[in-house]
Amino acid sequence: MDLQVGSTVGDYQVMNVLGAGGMGKVYQVRNVISDRIEAMKVLLPDLGNAPELADRFLREIKVQASLEHPNIAALHTALRVDNQLLMLMEFVEGVTLDHKLKDGPLPVGAAVDYMRQVLSALEYAHARGVIHRDIKPANMMLTPAGAVKLMDFGIAKAATDHRLTMTGTTLGSLYYMSPEQIQGTAAIDARSDLYSAGVSLYELVTAKRPFDGTSQFEIMSAHLNNTPIAPVEVDPRLPQALNDIILMSVEKSPDARFQTAGAFRNALGNVVPAQAAPRPITTVASAAAAAPTRAPATPAEPVAAQPVRSRRGLWMGIGAVVMAAVVIALIQFGPWHGTKAAPAITPPKSIVETPAPAPQPAPAPVEATTPAPTPAPVVVPAPAPKATPTPAKPVRAQATPVQAAPAQVTPAPQPPPAQAAAPPPQAVAAPTPAPAPAGPSRAELQQAREQLVDLNARVTGIHASLSSLQRSQAASGLNLRGDMQTAANLMDSYMQGANAALNAGDVASAKSFMDKAELQVERLEKFLNR
Repeated sequence: MDLQVGSTVGDYQVMNVLGAGGMGKVYQVRNVISDRIEAMKVLLPDLGNAPELADRFLREIKVQASLEHPNIAALHTALRVDNQLLMLMEFVEGVTLDHKLKDGPLPVGAAVDYMRQVLSALEYAHARGVIHRDIKPANMMLTPAGAVKLMDFGIAKAATDHRLTMTGTTLGSLYYMSPEQIQGTAAIDARSDLYSAGVSLYELVTAKRPFDGTSQFEIMSAHLNNTPIAPVEVDPRLPQALNDIILMSVEKSPDARFQTAGAFRNALGNVVPAQAAPRPITTVASAAAAAPTRAPATPAEPVAAQPVRSRRGLWMGIGAVVMAAVVIALIQFGPWHGTKAAPAITPPKSIVETPAPAPQPAPAPVEATTPAPTPAPVVVPAPAPKATPTPAKPVRAQATPVQAAPAQVTPAPQPPPAQAAAPPPQAVAAPTPAPAPAGPSRAELQQAREQLVDLNARVTGIHASLSSLQRSQAASGLNLRGDMQTAANLMDSYMQGANAALNAGDVASAKSFMDKAELQVERLEKFLNR
């Protein structure tokens, strides 16, 4: 069925030809009864001559009919006319994101907003067992109101449908295919769509594809073997958090990517506030619902809440003095006083435990009796003669009587001279964290990675908001509140600890650091009204 502009099919008059593909043509039509403008997709070959294509077209109709989401083009109805299948769909006015890329990369805020809308559609489809399998900017339609509609479920399949092949896939789609699609893996799941979404986002913010080539083989080989250039190397102005999110989404192994569209979308949601002020989104009216996460998170409320600047400065000064006194007191009289190794980020809980140890075995009394604070009294008795009735004198020679001296000296066996001159365990015992659990599973590692990427995006947004707030306060002769600056410093220290622990494969310690960092993140977000 080759329709001409002005011709009529049933109750629909053809107004324009919108496009054509391997399976059919798409027309802009008008319902002559309701006057509603719709899109009509027509299967090109006759049903009797191409039963396989007809079967695929029927599956597309059923998949599309099962989805109803504001970011997915809706199916209105389907019918047969002269042994020809017709699909009537919502007519989406606008341009594809692929077309917008002809003018260069999109602003970060806009690109993130558009991709979050796509991921919202994918989250909905995946929850219903539908995998799109052809995610690319050309299938993302941007309306004048700023809404993104995901189009073309022509090669989508339900999770229970194993018959659909990749016949008819265009070269354009090959740039966005996941490695498992290229390898022809039978059990392709939702994470394949997330890979394609990551490739699309990479292109939206850089105007370059992460994998390219002059032939289909080169493109496929790049997807399977090449490491993409980091987006921040293409454009150094991109935020590091966004760079990390994109690289995680295009990992070769599905297990190393975001595991759900919701996790991917949430991570991107923490990047938007940091970019909303310096790089405003171009006319996105539909983003009103997402305004709380996209609005510039740099309010001046904390400043306006203080009616008298001079008093605020006085109280800030008093607070700084009090904090300094507390820090000095902790250093001088805290449980780690007297040790050479100060706690790195948080003092180990075991430092405060100083009971006298049980009778020690002869080979290594020093390591068995001193958890951290005061190993010195053990070293003094070493050169003493074999006489045990006089333990008090060696103990008085030491200025740190934390433990009962007789309990330290009662063991009769003397350590050999070489052992007495071995104080290094003093510096090792205190800050050593608990040993990491052996062999964390891949699922635990991936979950920790996702949590860290998401948290890092929030930290990036907080730093951007704090910098903006500090600039506005400095213009008024004010400084950032001391407790908030301390919270920011703690947050950064905990994040460094989490990164180091995760790189070492210590998931338990990484999660502990991230939990502590999140407490400071939530405190700062509340302060910044984020």
